[in-house]
Amino acid sequence: MLLSFKRTLAVGVMVLLVLTTTVARAAEEKQSITGHIYCVLPTAEGVKLEPGVCPGGDHPHVLKTKDGKLVLLQESSILKDIPKLTAEEKKNVTIEGKMTGNTTFTPEAVKWPWLNR
Repeated sequence: MLLSFKRTLAVGVMVLLVLTTTVARAAEEKQSITGHIYCVLPTAEGVKLEPGVCPGGDHPHVLKTKDGKLVLLQESSILKDIPKLTAEEKKNVTIEGKMTGNTTFTPEAVKWPWLNR
């Protein structure tokens, strides 16, 4: 009986730790990043970051932060109009979402500065 109580207590403590860690990580994962958005275009030498309207076709996008860090933006319906925007409209954009790796970001909301003028 005592062994069963100890086992139940140990399992309960482990479950509590897992739940606490999961909730804490979920709260930490959501964040905002701000910077300029660029189309990533393949070239013979590698890739080129295009600040203006993207040429035809589907291209990935990155956000370059003020400190120069490049963050790959996951495809999202929230970002569907990015290829059509001018370089000026892609400046100082704030994107809310979650980092899904060291350099990949999944957008959940976008604040376009030119809409707030």
